[in-house]
Amino acid sequence: MSRGLAALLALTVGAGCTPPSTWYGLSPDHRRAFSVQDEGGSICVRLDAEAPRCFDGVAISRIAFSPDSRHMAYPVEDGGRWYVVHDGVPGASVDGVGEIVFSPDGGRLAYSAERDGAWHVVVDGSSGPPFDSLRAGSLVFDPAGRRHGYVAFTSGKEAAVVDGVAARDHLAVARLRFSPWGGRTGYVARDPDGVRLYIDGVPGLAHDGIQGFAFDPAGGAAYIANDGGRTWVVHDTTRWGPYLGVANIAFRPAGGELVYVARDSLGEHVVFDGIPGPTHGAVDAPAFSPRGTTWGYVAHDSTGSIVVMDGVVADHRSWIGGLTFNADGSRYAYVTRSIDAEFLVHDGGVEELDMIVDGTLQFLDPENRWTCLAGRMDARRLFVVTEGVPDRRPFSWSAFIGVARGTPPPAAAAAAVEEMGLEALRDWVSAEARLMLEGEGR
Repeated sequence: MSRGLAALLALTVGAGCTPPSTWYGLSPDHRRAFSVQDEGGSICVRLDAEAPRCFDGVAISRIAFSPDSRHMAYPVEDGGRWYVVHDGVPGASVDGVGEIVFSPDGGRLAYSAERDGAWHVVVDGSSGPPFDSLRAGSLVFDPAGRRHGYVAFTSGKEAAVVDGVAARDHLAVARLRFSPWGGRTGYVARDPDGVRLYIDGVPGLAHDGIQGFAFDPAGGAAYIANDGGRTWVVHDTTRWGPYLGVANIAFRPAGGELVYVARDSLGEHVVFDGIPGPTHGAVDAPAFSPRGTTWGYVAHDSTGSIVVMDGVVADHRSWIGGLTFNADGSRYAYVTRSIDAEFLVHDGGVEELDMIVDGTLQFLDPENRWTCLAGRMDARRLFVVTEGVPDRRPFSWSAFIGVARGTPPPAAAAAAVEEMGLEALRDWVSAEARLMLEGEGR
C-alpha cells in the first residue's frame, strides 16, 4: 500500500532514545557536510575539511544554507552575546537571533535579531526598523532576491513589512508572499470590517474570510472567499460560486488559466478557465508542467481512479495517485496499486515496487529523470529509486534528521517530519537522486 512517511516510522526507525552529543547535516545538494559537536565545553562547527569554529553555543535548528549550497549561516552565542556567522565571519552582536533566510540566488542574507528589547530584520548587515516582535517563518525574499518582506507586531497590531516599510496596521496578517513572475506583493489581512486580500498594499473587497490566493501571470490574483457560510472564487471583477468548498487554486504556468477544485452537493470537480469538468467523489490537486502547457489531475469514484491529462482520460485503475510531469510536459508519471504491490507508471513503461512514499514522486530538472522514495516493508527499509540507475540508495533517517550516530526514535522522526514538511523530504530525495546519476555520494 502507498503510505505517507509518518506512517512508516514504526517500521523503519529504531527504539533508541539516547540524545546524541554530535549533530550533523548536509547542504541542499548533499555535496557539503557539517557537524556540530561538544568539544570540552565548547560547541564546535565543522564544514567539510575546514578547521572547526568553536563557541559557547550554537542554535542547531537555525543553521541555514543558500539554495545553491555555496553559503552557510548559523546563530552562535559567545560571551553572553549572539551573532550570525556567515561564511565563517561573525556579524554584529545582538541579544538574540531568530530565523535566517538566504535569497534564492544565495547572494543576500536576512535574519531576525533582538536588540535592546526590540526585534529587527537585518539584511546584508543593515538593520531594519524596530518592532515588538516578528512572526516566525514570515521572512521571505522575492524570486529575484531584490526585495524582502515579513510580518511584524507592534502595540497589539500586525503589519506586512516590505523592504523595511510597514504601510498600515491590521488586526492580523497572513500569507505574505511575492509573485513568482515579478516583484508584486500579496497578503491576507483582517481589518475591523472584514478580511481582505492586499496586492501591493491596495485592499480588495471585504469578506468573512479568505482561505488562500494565487498570483496570475499579469500580476493580479485570484482568491478563495468565504461569505455567509458559502465559498466563492474571486478573480478581478469575476466571481464563481457559491460552492460548499474550494481547494488547490492555481494558474496554469504556460497559459495563465485559472484552475481549482470545487465541491458541491454532488461531489468534486475541476474548474478550468471558468468551465467546470465532470463531477467525481474526490479530486486530487491538479498537476502542471512547470514550463509547458501540459496539466492533469487524478479523480476518484466508487469504480476506482482515473488520471486525466489535458482533458482526456489517460488511465483507469483501482487506485491512482501522485501524478507529476517533467518541466516541459513531455513526460508523466504516477503511482497505481494492486493488493500486494505498487507500480510506478510513466511514459516509458511500468516499474513494480513494494511501496512508494506519498508525495515523493517527481522529475528532476534538467536531468529529466523520475525519482521517488520507495521501500521494502519486509526488510523495514526505505531507499531512493531513480530512473536509469540500477542501484538503490538507502534512505538514512539519521542523516535526514541530523542525528550523528544511530537511528532516531520514532517520536523524534515523527516530530522532524511534521516540522520539516514534505517539501524538505522531496528536496532530500532529489539531491540523493542527482548523486546517484553522477555516481557520487557520501
